[in-house]
Amino acid sequence: MPCYNEEKNLPRVVDSLADDYMMQNGEILVIDGNSEDKTVEVAKAFIDKGYPLVIVENKQRIQSHGLNLGIQAARGEFVVRVDAHSIYPKSYVKRMVELLETTGAANVGGVMLPVGETPVQQSIALAMQHPTGVGDARFHLGNFSGYVDTVYLGAFRKSIFEKVGMYEPSMATNEDAELNIRLLKAGEKIFLDSSIKVQYFPRESFKKFAVQYFKYGKGRAYTTLKHRRFTSFRQIVPPLFIIGLTGSIILGFFYPVFFLFGLLYLLGILGVSLSSWLGRNISLKLRLLTAWAFICMHISWGTGFLRNFLVLFFTPRFRGEGKK
Repeated sequence: MPCYNEEKNLPRVVDSLADDYMMQNGEILVIDGNSEDKTVEVAKAFIDKGYPLVIVENKQRIQSHGLNLGIQAARGEFVVRVDAHSIYPKSYVKRMVELLETTGAANVGGVMLPVGETPVQQSIALAMQHPTGVGDARFHLGNFSGYVDTVYLGAFRKSIFEKVGMYEPSMATNEDAELNIRLLKAGEKIFLDSSIKVQYFPRESFKKFAVQYFKYGKGRAYTTLKHRRFTSFRQIVPPLFIIGLTGSIILGFFYPVFFLFGLLYLLGILGVSLSSWLGRNISLKLRLLTAWAFICMHISWGTGFLRNFLVLFFTPRFRGEGKK
């Protein structure tokens, strides 16, 4: 569990993981990125209570580097990645191990189920479960079980990292997707069990949400250039949308008809937000907030992708790396 300043979330996360199976068979490795709050003190309190918890220091504060430290420190045969912003269902680790043993997959996982505690979080949660926000990402939509291209978080046999390598240590985001591409290239499989739903708590503000998705876009650009491939159509749409939107705004000053592109987009987003989730008691305010969440996702991810794609594409060293 890589984490940074998670003193509020850590207790409920650890309690959701530390069932009888884990207490008897496992260990929980908290990879702390030099937290400035009481995260380490909270973790030490669990150790004092007899929990099988280990604290690993991550001086670089990069999540992928922290994951590698955790994998290296882990003593067990199986490695289950967990996030400090999530709550895990009953027997989560046990079910991950069972999936690894029964499916033949190298990586297994469940569905991300966003749960909002405030109106902003609730709107982000709705956007993160809708095709308008996440495209065909099955671990978001939760409507499929079977072999896929990625899962939420993931669980592995520790030995698989000897075959395909560790997480890309320099990547601040998208390190999971990059690893999954290497797994698939090596002939391995990834399995999603949609009956396993992990509660995830979104960012508390649209600003933090936009920054998060901007970083996601940047990470995906690195992965796309490194492996010279898109793994899904959903990854192409946001950057194409940003190109189209930018072009329409520029051309609109000369030919106003091009402003229709942005207007039609806004009307489409509003239409989706007002017409979706029929039968659920969702207020008009929450629907409008969800429309804004969709816009934040599209613009932030697409802009982050294009920005990093262009920067990396014209970096000779990176281009050389991508051809290896």
